[in-house]
Amino acid sequence: MTPDVVVVGGGPVGLAAGLAARQRGLEVLVVEREIPPIDKPCGEGVMPEGVSVLNKFGINPIGRAVAFRGIRFTEDGLAVEAAFTAGHGLGIRRTRLHQLLIDRAEEAGVAMRWGEPVTRIGRGRVELGGRSVACRWVIGADGRGSRVRRWARFREPSSARRRIGLRQHFRVAPWSDFVEVHWNDHGQAVVTPVSSGEICVSILTNQARLRMAQLVELFPEISRRLEGAVPSSQARGALCGTSAMRSVVGDGFALVGDAAGTVDALTGEGLSLGLREAVALADAIAQDKPGRYQAAHRRIRRMPRAMARLMLSIGERRSLRRRVLRGLISQSQIFAYMLGVHTGTLSAREVPLGAFAGFVRAMFARDAFEDGDVV
Repeated sequence: MTPDVVVVGGGPVGLAAGLAARQRGLEVLVVEREIPPIDKPCGEGVMPEGVSVLNKFGINPIGRAVAFRGIRFTEDGLAVEAAFTAGHGLGIRRTRLHQLLIDRAEEAGVAMRWGEPVTRIGRGRVELGGRSVACRWVIGADGRGSRVRRWARFREPSSARRRIGLRQHFRVAPWSDFVEVHWNDHGQAVVTPVSSGEICVSILTNQARLRMAQLVELFPEISRRLEGAVPSSQARGALCGTSAMRSVVGDGFALVGDAAGTVDALTGEGLSLGLREAVALADAIAQDKPGRYQAAHRRIRRMPRAMARLMLSIGERRSLRRRVLRGLISQSQIFAYMLGVHTGTLSAREVPLGAFAGFVRAMFARDAFEDGDVV
């Protein structure tokens, strides 16, 4: 075949880029050096905007995934939750999502080559398996350490403070239809339901020397709920953090997903961002207006990056975390507004100033302070 588009990287975002391009009438080849099923450490939650993209691809994972209706923040007995203002999220094993995307791509006519590493790219060509494939576009969907990014001579992403992300599954019935984010001085633990009898626990921390079992013990509520539960996967880890790129599209080259920069896993937006970028890129290529993808990339990433900075800044100080949680409990609608802004269903201008003022007052009320707090 002589494809219009060659996607380097056959993970969920690469397959989404291939599917989106194919839906716009382009001939697509997806190349991946690994053999499915391909797994990697991931919180395994897809936010509502990502679920919407999957549905547009003709993928409805209900029955193979668990719907969650919002986010809950909790620490030491304090808890606040908010439901999504539109749609629902999905908790789904990454390998299961990967297979659904492979099946749909095959049905749509996307050509796929597994176990074939790309050895070189150039403008209008990709070299793999000892042969050169001509194309109009090369899309790099090959992750944080993207070779496409290096070969195409994109400027490397800005450096970011890195953390460790560890993930493991446990055979236990989900106890909530919310994704839970547990906070303490060591980092965050995110609990995502992925089936009727299984959960995914992801821990984000700077404690690089501790193993998964030791980290789980640092979160007493999770440790209590997992008492007697059998792990259903090995613990896996990866680096996480936020990094940005000035440019993600060039003359016949484009980057999507982690190859185009990263957001901290705490936002829960990794998969959803990549899916949305895949659609925006396919639109830009089909319209022969690549600059539109650059603008869309900035727009899609702007709020998750801002929320990552905000949450990590709050997370660094226990007294501030506690006051924020107490403020959110007092003015729970603020958390709902924040979640709406984060997921793109609300704009920041729609947040009532009166509600925000009430949240600030609750944060700094005398009874919100604890011994040792410093203002």
